[in-house]
Amino acid sequence: MSASGHSAGRHREISYLGRARPFPFRTIVAATDFTEESSAALRCAQTIARHQHAMLLLVHVIDPVGYAFPAGAPPSLDRDAAAREEMARIEAEVRQQGIAVHSRVETGVVCERILLSLRDHAAALLVLGTKAITGAGRAALGMVTRQLLARSPCPILTVAPDDPARPRDFGRWNNVLVATDFSAASLSALHYAQRVAGNHLIVMHSARCGRHLECPNCLERLRFLAPFDEAHGLPVDHVVTGGDPAGVIVAAAARLKPDLIVLGAPSPEHQAGDIEQSTVVQVISAVAAPVLIVPESRYRSEDEVIAEVATAD
Repeated sequence: MSASGHSAGRHREISYLGRARPFPFRTIVAATDFTEESSAALRCAQTIARHQHAMLLLVHVIDPVGYAFPAGAPPSLDRDAAAREEMARIEAEVRQQGIAVHSRVETGVVCERILLSLRDHAAALLVLGTKAITGAGRAALGMVTRQLLARSPCPILTVAPDDPARPRDFGRWNNVLVATDFSAASLSALHYAQRVAGNHLIVMHSARCGRHLECPNCLERLRFLAPFDEAHGLPVDHVVTGGDPAGVIVAAAARLKPDLIVLGAPSPEHQAGDIEQSTVVQVISAVAAPVLIVPESRYRSEDEVIAEVATAD
C-alpha cells in the first residue's frame, strides 16, 4: 500500500473544511455523559459545526432507574438538576464560539432517547466518545454505542479520548482510509469518504477468497467505484489484500496514520454477539483515529448502477 499521498502534492493540500463539495453533515448531534471520554467527542463536534456553520445539538440522557423509589427525593433528582446546570454551561460556552447550538437533557432508555433526538432533528451525524485504549490494545465499547452502531439512521463518528501529549486537530480530514466489502453499507461509506477526504483517499478491500493476487476483478471494482477525482484534485490509492478485514484495517491505520477511517455500519439484523465480533467494533476498539460508521443509504436508487457493478461476478 502506498503512503505517497501523505507527502506528495503539498500544493494541493486542503482540508475537508475548504472543499468545494457540499459538506454532508449539516445537523450534528453530540451525545455526552460529561466524562473525560466524551470531552474529545464534544470538542470534535464543536470544531466541525463551527467551521461548517452546522447546527449542533447536545444530548445528555439520564437513566430512569433511580426514580423508582416509593418515598423521599432520590439522589437521582439532584443528578438531574446538576446535569441540566452543566448542560446549560456547556451550551453557553459553545454559543460564544459562534456555533448554532441547542441542548436536551432527557430521562429514559439512553439508546432510545438518542435515536429519538436523531430522528426529531433529522440529524446528519452523531458524534460519540469511546473509551481509552487499554494495555491490551483494545477499548471496551459501551452497550449504548454497540446498539447505536446498528440502529442509527445517520452516520456515527466515534472519537477516542485525547492524548495530552498529542493534541489532535479535528478540523482536517486530509488523509482518509475507507474499507469496502462491496455491501450496500460499505458503498455508502465509500460515498461519504470521497466527499470528506481533503488530500488523499485510500480505498481498501480484503478478499476473503484469498485469490486477490491472481484475480483483477476486485481491483477493477475499486477503481470504478473510486476513480481519481480530477475535479477536486483528490489522489486515490486502491488496495486489494487478503486476510481478516479487521486486522488488515488496523494494521493499515497503524502504518498510514489516517486522519479518519470510514466503514459501513453493521446490519440492523445483527445480534448483540455478532456486533461485538464485527469488523466495525474490532476496528473502533483498536485504533486511535476517529472512525466514521455509515449506514446503508436510504436512497438506494442513486446507487443502483454502482451496486450492480460492485456485486458483479
